[in-house]
Amino acid sequence: MVKSPLVWISLLLINFSGLQAQDSLDIRSLGRLGYTLTINDVWGWVDTVNNKEYALVGVQNGLSVVDVTNPSNPIQTNFFAGASSTWRDMKTYGNYAYTVHDNYNGTSNGIFIVDMTTITNTFPVTYTRKPSITVAGNSFTLDRAHNLYIDEAAGLLFLFGADVSNGGALIFDIATDPTNPSLLGVFDDYYLHDGVARGDTLWGAAVLDGFFIPIDISTKSNPTLYTTQTTPYNFTHNIWFSDDNQRVWTTDEKSGAFIAEYDVSDFNNITELDRIRTSFGTDVIPHNAHFYNNFLVNSYYTSGVQILDVSQDGLMVETGYYDTSLDSGDGFSGCWGAYPYLPSGNILATDRQRGLFVLQSDYSRGCYLYLTVIDSLSRQNLINANITVLNGDISGRTNIFGNFRDAQAADGSFQMVVSKTGYRNDTLTINLSKGVSYTKQVALLPANFSLEAMGPLRDVELYPNPQAADKVVLQFGNWRSEFDGLNYHLHELNGRLLKAGELFDGELDLRALNLAAGTYFLQVEDPNFSRTYRLILQ
Repeated sequence: MVKSPLVWISLLLINFSGLQAQDSLDIRSLGRLGYTLTINDVWGWVDTVNNKEYALVGVQNGLSVVDVTNPSNPIQTNFFAGASSTWRDMKTYGNYAYTVHDNYNGTSNGIFIVDMTTITNTFPVTYTRKPSITVAGNSFTLDRAHNLYIDEAAGLLFLFGADVSNGGALIFDIATDPTNPSLLGVFDDYYLHDGVARGDTLWGAAVLDGFFIPIDISTKSNPTLYTTQTTPYNFTHNIWFSDDNQRVWTTDEKSGAFIAEYDVSDFNNITELDRIRTSFGTDVIPHNAHFYNNFLVNSYYTSGVQILDVSQDGLMVETGYYDTSLDSGDGFSGCWGAYPYLPSGNILATDRQRGLFVLQSDYSRGCYLYLTVIDSLSRQNLINANITVLNGDISGRTNIFGNFRDAQAADGSFQMVVSKTGYRNDTLTINLSKGVSYTKQVALLPANFSLEAMGPLRDVELYPNPQAADKVVLQFGNWRSEFDGLNYHLHELNGRLLKAGELFDGELDLRALNLAAGTYFLQVEDPNFSRTYRLILQ
C-alpha cells in the first residue's frame, strides 16, 4: 500500500511559495504544493512530540501526507496509493488517520487507517477494514463511503453515504480499539451525504431530500430522528455546528446557493437566522463550511476560500476570501476543502487542479451596523425605510419593527443615506470599526412637516428668538403650563433628534447641548396639543 518516495507518481515535485491570488481579502498564500492528478478533501494532523504540522490530502489515486510545518515549503512525506476515486474524505483520532472513498475503480480501501506515529518508518503501519454489516436482515460488506466524521471526545467514527442499505449513518466505536472500528448502530431513514456529531446529537445532511436532520444517538443501537429542516436550495450538502451547539450552518451544493445559519437551540422550533452568498457572484457553488472561533471557513469551488464572521447571531458578513482557482462561475473545479484547525492558525486548502495551498488570515471581524428608524414627530418606528452606506457594502430596509442590521468588512468613515417615501431624506456620517457595533436611532422628518401651531399653544411664543449662542435659557413668555410639565423634542433641520425630555415652568437649559450656530426645530407637546418652533441660534 505504500509507494517508495522515488515513485510518488501523483505529486508534481514543485513547491510554490509566496504566491498571491489575483483576488484576496485578509487571506495570504504562504505556500503551495502541486499534484499531477486532481485532488479532493483535506484534513490536518499534529505531531505533538516533534511539533510538526501535517496536511492529509485526498488525491484521485490515494492519500498524500504533507509536512506543512514550514508553510513556505510544504513537503510530501508519504503517499499511500489506493483505489481511483474522485471522492476521498479523511479525519483523525489521536494519532490515527482514517480515510474513505466513494465510487471507485480498482480495489476498495474500505476504511483505511494510518498509524501516524509510524509515518517516518520505512514501512508505516496501516490497516484496511471492510466490516460486514447487517441492516434489517440484509448483509453488506463496506467497500466505500462518501464522507466520515469523528467525535474525538466520544471516540466515535461516523460514516455517511456508504454502500450499506440506504446509505445513512454508520456509527463505530474507535475508542476501544482505534485500529478496528466496531459497529454500534445504524441510522438508515435517509441517505446522508455528510454529517457531524457531538454528545448525543448527530447532525445529518440529507442532500437528496433537501434538508438537514438532528438525530438522537443517546442509544447508539437505535438512533431516532428529531425533525427535519429544509435548506434554501433543497440540496443539503454539508452541515457544521457552533461550539455551544446553539447554531448550525449548511451549504447547498447548487449554483448560486447560500450558506445558511440556523438557531437550533430548540429542535421543535428550528429557525433560519441568515443566509449569504460569496461576493464572487450568484452563480458560484458552495461546498463545505467549518466553524472556527466564531468564523466560518468555507471552500467555495471556483471562488476558493471564503471567511465569514458569524460572531453576531443572524448577521453573517464576508470578511475574507482567497481565490485559489483559475476558473470562475458555475462548476465543480477549484477549492474542495478548507481546514482551519492547525495550532499555527494556518488554513489548509485543496484546489482540485492547483494543489494544496497553505494560507494565513488575520481573521478580522466585521463592522456591525444597528439602526432604528422612527418618525421624528410621532416617534413611531418606520417600516421599509431604505438604508444605503455610500461606498460601502451595506444596504437594505428596516423590518416590521423599524430595525435594521447589517455589516461589512471595511472600516472607516462613511456617508449613510436613510430615506422613505413621504419623509425627507437624512444623510449622516457614520464611523465603523472592526468588531464594533455602531448603534443609532435615525429620526426622519415627514415631508409635509409644518410649523403651524395647534390648540392653546398657538399663542405661546418662544423668546428670545433668534437666540444668542451664549444664552442658555429659553422661556415661553409669561405663559405657564397648566400641566406639571411639557414634553419636548429638539431636532436638527433634517429631523435628527438631538435631545428629548420635559420642560418645567416653560424653560429649557441649553448649556449642556453645545449646539452650533444654526436653525433647529423644538417640538413642544402636552397630552392634547403640540407646537413646533423654529429655533435660531446665532
